Amino acid sequence: MKSQKESYLRVLLVLGIPAIIEQFLMTLVSYVDTAMVGSLGAGATAAVAINASSTWLINGVLSAVGVGYSVQVAFYAGAKDFEQVRAVVRQAVLAVVFFGLVIMAVGLAISGQLPVWLGAEPEILSDARAYIRIYMLAIPFQCSVAVFSAIFRCMGDTKTPMTLNAASNLINVVLNYFLIFETRPAGPITMPGAGLGVAGAAIATSISIATSGTLLLVIMYRRKSPYQVHLKENYKPDKFIIRKAFQLSVPVALERITMSSGQIFMTKMVSGLGTAALAANHVAVTAEGLSYMPATGISFAATTLVGQSLGAKNMARAKTYGKLSGWVGFALSTFMGALLFLFSQPLATIFSSDHAVINMAAAMLRIVAFAEPMFGVSIVLSGALRGAGDTRYPFFVGLFSMVGLRCVLAPIFIYGLGMGLEAVWIAMVIDLCVRGLLCIWRFGSGKWERYSAKLSE
Repeated sequence: MKSQKESYLRVLLVLGIPAIIEQFLMTLVSYVDTAMVGSLGAGATAAVAINASSTWLINGVLSAVGVGYSVQVAFYAGAKDFEQVRAVVRQAVLAVVFFGLVIMAVGLAISGQLPVWLGAEPEILSDARAYIRIYMLAIPFQCSVAVFSAIFRCMGDTKTPMTLNAASNLINVVLNYFLIFETRPAGPITMPGAGLGVAGAAIATSISIATSGTLLLVIMYRRKSPYQVHLKENYKPDKFIIRKAFQLSVPVALERITMSSGQIFMTKMVSGLGTAALAANHVAVTAEGLSYMPATGISFAATTLVGQSLGAKNMARAKTYGKLSGWVGFALSTFMGALLFLFSQPLATIFSSDHAVINMAAAMLRIVAFAEPMFGVSIVLSGALRGAGDTRYPFFVGLFSMVGLRCVLAPIFIYGLGMGLEAVWIAMVIDLCVRGLLCIWRFGSGKWERYSAKLSE
């Protein structure tokens, strides 16, 4: 039994480690933007920060679309039904085109007012509008990244998304240097620059997203494998696959909308504390992303392995992978939480040059570090539950923890107790710890098992 568990652990890590690296690389795009824009001052950082909750909301919805199709891919891949996997992939192509264009159109229509609705100060409004408008143009490609990265992972290929995101980061960094800053001396040479500031960061990010989204789609069509699809095949909408994708993705979308709406509420509240607090909150949120990237990578592996095990009709293996991934997520997140606490000041310094912003952000990181172990468990076990088709429970947990706890406690702490930015982060700690406990209970109860039978219906 010990050797079997060791074998399972090796498989989990073989899939999980590239996914972890991918998450670090994806996060690096945001980090590079934040660090480079942060060198322009707190106002530029705030212009990006005010849009962060909106981009999280969009990315959350796109990720939900990816869950709807990738979980089906994992199930049929486990069952060795390659034709059905290809059918799901073709339907995913249609979904990417549809959702990408619709969300882009809606986003462009409201982008002028979005920063205003979120409470942007007049001095950052122009930059905030420019950033979100440019970002919206990349939404169809972002949809491709979200959906096909998830599909590749659920096929058991976590290296392709990792490699493409590495290339995307390189493009982003290079373009940032040329687009954000003015022409300037760099040693013996003169570095040309467009001097576009915040808009330059948005252009660089959008081009990098477009590159990775296009390449993922090209590889899906060009690479020889049992899962390869072709343009001349049948792309007529399949009611069975679309219905199953809808059942799987809607709870995930609602969960992400709930979380992002809560973040928007928090951003609105933080913006009332001043530009420095808003910038510090964004810097802290960006830096904190490092701590849960390992858990996110392991959660992708958990979704794949639980889904494939259930497709192979091996419930015992699915349970083992779920429990094992939970322990691995807990261990990694505990380690990352300790690093977050110990290196809070240097991390904050990476993303801002403003001393007041740095000190405030570092204090927030030390607060949230204590929640990282349970947050990591919630991330990983939510991934395992999704692999089993139980996408509703993570939504209800997110709804309760965000709306019932964080969004209630933070205003009480700020307006009732007269606290500052730390109120938002203390409320977050309570939210994340409760979330972890609820996910542990759910997976241990076995109530998720009944959802797995519905994947093949």
